[in-house]
Amino acid sequence: MNIRERKIELRKEMEAKRSSLATDERKAKEQQIHDRLVKLSQDQWLGEAGATLLTYMPIRSEPNVAPFMEWCWQQGIRVLLPKVITATKTMDLHIVESYEDLEDGAYGIREPRTDAPALTDLSEISMILIPGLAFDTDFGRLGYGGGFYDRFMQLFAARGLKRPLAIAAAFDLQLIPQVPSSWHDFRVDGLVTESKLMMKSES
Repeated sequence: MNIRERKIELRKEMEAKRSSLATDERKAKEQQIHDRLVKLSQDQWLGEAGATLLTYMPIRSEPNVAPFMEWCWQQGIRVLLPKVITATKTMDLHIVESYEDLEDGAYGIREPRTDAPALTDLSEISMILIPGLAFDTDFGRLGYGGGFYDRFMQLFAARGLKRPLAIAAAFDLQLIPQVPSSWHDFRVDGLVTESKLMMKSES
């Protein structure tokens, strides 16, 4: 089985595992993840003037990270959400200040309205919350197969910019020994689950 086939198989497996969480258990775990995200933000970047979070709207069985977005709004932290451009498999970023700035977008995901203010200067992003299906302790990530985030994360180096902190929120059951990885797959800088926070060393 090659890497591509292994990824396809693993995606199905992880979707099923994530979907198997009972409602009450899921809510409890999501609250723990949210609390860890808030603490991480306070420790890492909340003190920055004009802190900006790039996040995403959760779909299907993903941990619900929307309350973290709401917390950022309450703190006066600028929030960005991606709008998928299917023709080029890229993402445009827009500033969202409330749920009224969202509409139904590609793949059934809530996205910023077209008239929401756009952000093109990637250097203004303080932290990125990254979705994914599986992760490992070397900070490898298994995405959904579209390559949207792989392409997006390459933009920082291409523009000569330092990449902001890239954090993934996931359930413990999404952690596996090793994520199958290709040359274009990026690694996250930190993992937040219901039981732990893991960060890459600075070395």
